[in-house]
Amino acid sequence: MLAGAGAYLAYENTLPTTLTTNYANGQKDVPTDGRIQLDFSRSVSLDAVKAAFSINPPAAGTLASVSGDKQYAWTPARTLADLTTYTVTMAVVTDTSHHMVVAKHWTFTTIIVPRITSVTLVSDGTPLSDGNEIDAGSTLKLTFNDAMEPVTIQVLLGTQVATLKWAADDRSATLSTAGFPSGPLDVAMAPGGRDQTGHLVPVAFNLKTGVYYHDHQHTTPLPYPALIQIPNDELAVDQNGLQAASIVYEYLAEGGITRLTAIYQSVPDLIGPTRSARFISLKLGRHYKGLLFQSGESQATAARAEQDPVPQFFDTIGYQYRTSARDAPDNLMISGPSVLAAETNYFSGIAHYAMPKSRPVMGSGSGAQSVSVDEHYSVYTYDPATGSYLKNESAHAYSDVNLGQPLHIEMVVVMHTAESLLNVGDGHGAHIHDFDMDSGGNAEFYYKGQGYSGTWAAPDHNGPLTFARAGGQPVTLPPGLVWIDVTA
Repeated sequence: MLAGAGAYLAYENTLPTTLTTNYANGQKDVPTDGRIQLDFSRSVSLDAVKAAFSINPPAAGTLASVSGDKQYAWTPARTLADLTTYTVTMAVVTDTSHHMVVAKHWTFTTIIVPRITSVTLVSDGTPLSDGNEIDAGSTLKLTFNDAMEPVTIQVLLGTQVATLKWAADDRSATLSTAGFPSGPLDVAMAPGGRDQTGHLVPVAFNLKTGVYYHDHQHTTPLPYPALIQIPNDELAVDQNGLQAASIVYEYLAEGGITRLTAIYQSVPDLIGPTRSARFISLKLGRHYKGLLFQSGESQATAARAEQDPVPQFFDTIGYQYRTSARDAPDNLMISGPSVLAAETNYFSGIAHYAMPKSRPVMGSGSGAQSVSVDEHYSVYTYDPATGSYLKNESAHAYSDVNLGQPLHIEMVVVMHTAESLLNVGDGHGAHIHDFDMDSGGNAEFYYKGQGYSGTWAAPDHNGPLTFARAGGQPVTLPPGLVWIDVTA
């Protein structure tokens, strides 16, 4: 008996050290977070195992002992790619008793992880990611990486369960945002649904988007802002190109008539009519680091411009032109490409500058479905369908001639400042209005049907105005058209 046992041990000692694993060669539906276990019949050092182990496609992971020096496990640092075939190789290695461990390689395929792979706009196929905004009433398409079991899938739009319309192959579904108010909107899917082979959706999906009005007309980007003087008398309205402006400042000129300085970072194909500048125009040009476009200026304005120069572009043949579609003097127009050409050909030395804009976080305010600015004979009415304000001035509903639709104003700001009448005795009449655009003051903000009190400031003599809530919280100006009424 002892001789037989010794013979067996001697025979066993001639055999190579064996390696077994927890995954069979060719195994499918392996969990993406599963670890690979390595069991040796004899002791093998950790360093030797690390040197011999590899996985392809490459994946980061940690190889460590599970039980002594015969059992090890490789744990992925992050989940492996789903529905992917991996090849694991253990090269030839020698155990601690100098026995050879034969090289071995095997494959396994990870399980499919059901999930949403993309959200796109049905209208044009545009893919959406966090922060992208959509138009009111947009229809979205959710694309999955597998055929799903529709009855198990629940998608929320905000807090409401969305009605999903599934494609015939159950790999995609559409949903409509019609009826959702303007503002932030999350598209969310909780875990727990499954595909048609029973694989569960393991993690939640969430897309942070928002429903807002967007101006889709063609525009030409500019290296720095263009400030265009636009008349606002009854013969000038409705104007061309106001919807594409980043900010429009409105203020009293002469005879109780208001004038506009429209500030563009990207210009539409047609803007106008254009008219002359005022003292406030020069100050706005300085604050917004741009080029002031106008038809001319009075002696008083020219003298003021000499005291504090800003870049100005006057009526120039080949750039601005008179149209027969309007009556003089409110018929001087300029095209978007001409605005860019003027900036490029005459004022290329102005530093590139983009006005900062981002959706404000305003919190709760008071109801502001209708806002009156008596000094400008204006009433702004909130439109919940687009989340914007519509402007009515002197009983006239404003629209943009380029678009043939009402102006949609994202935010209305009523800015209070010192207003003075200066006796200049020139062609504008005995007195012209001047406004303090540097000392700061009170302001009201109207956004998404809510009103807020606050302040404005000019912390930089050559930088844009800043705004804040009454408690000091900064107010950012949203994308789209912001209308600022400068009042006493």
